[in-house]
Amino acid sequence: MAITVNQIAEICKVSRTTVLRALNDSGSVGKETKERILSVAKEYNYRPNLLARSLNHGRTMSLGVVTINIENMYFVQSLNIINKEADKRGYFTNIVVCDESLDWERKLIQGLADRQMEGILISPINKGKEFEDFLLSLNIPVVCIGNQVSDSITTVQVNEMAAAMESVDLIVSKGYERIIFICPPLAVKEKENIYVHEQRLLGFQASAAKYPGLIQEVIGKTDYLPDVEEMLARKDQGKTAFLCSGDSYALNVMRWGQQNGMSIPDDFGLMGFDDINILEFITPKLTTVSTNLEGVAATAVSELLTQIDSEDYVPKAIYLNYKILDRETL
Repeated sequence: MAITVNQIAEICKVSRTTVLRALNDSGSVGKETKERILSVAKEYNYRPNLLARSLNHGRTMSLGVVTINIENMYFVQSLNIINKEADKRGYFTNIVVCDESLDWERKLIQGLADRQMEGILISPINKGKEFEDFLLSLNIPVVCIGNQVSDSITTVQVNEMAAAMESVDLIVSKGYERIIFICPPLAVKEKENIYVHEQRLLGFQASAAKYPGLIQEVIGKTDYLPDVEEMLARKDQGKTAFLCSGDSYALNVMRWGQQNGMSIPDDFGLMGFDDINILEFITPKLTTVSTNLEGVAATAVSELLTQIDSEDYVPKAIYLNYKILDRETL
């Protein structure tokens, strides 16, 4: 059984109050006494009673985090940063996975609220007025990462539309005559929140429209590789590049091309979004958009804590910088 504050006090022959002051670095405690208390606490592996502290101060010091899944490296990297940033500020994170289920996402959010999380971070797949009202009815600070719900709830993101427009400009500057935008989430846009991908689509369309004669096409299917094969079979439509709304989609296209004896960028160009960590180990190096994953996650935590500590917080849309990474696949 772990040592208690009372036991530390008994060993050090001081009062319980003195021990608490030393452990919490508050109040007046002599240097030698404080060092003795901290030494005993370390020797006996003292752990603070967080539940008791929460009851005393009315704070749980816990943040709820709802993620879509833990198979996509984008979400795994985000969770890692969120956990580290919360820990720096003395908060514990309760991470739950909705596994791309709309109903399960709502149930998990409600569960975190019922368990008295001080704030909740989400990359929502639900959308619409009803979902907005549900989040606001919780009376708990909420920050969205990427997918926007409404102006009444803070969202931290990059300017996805501008990033997609700049990506098209880069591809055109490399001499490509046809750009195909691959965006599988479009297949579920009627029922799910795919705000990030819709912004990327808008950017693609807006920028492509600036170039007369540029052939532009969109693949919005979950099973997109057959369409990739069919489009590449059209040899008369010029030099072709694929702009993928996610690095994982681009890596699937790259693997398919390599399995079919194709060389990138000799046979076609390829570009992704997000700059996930695994790209470090992929050859050729994928041209992509860094959507500032670490910055977005860290800012989301910081903004949530600001909201928790503020009595007159005003929701906002926060846009961070992105960066085009021109590598080897264009």
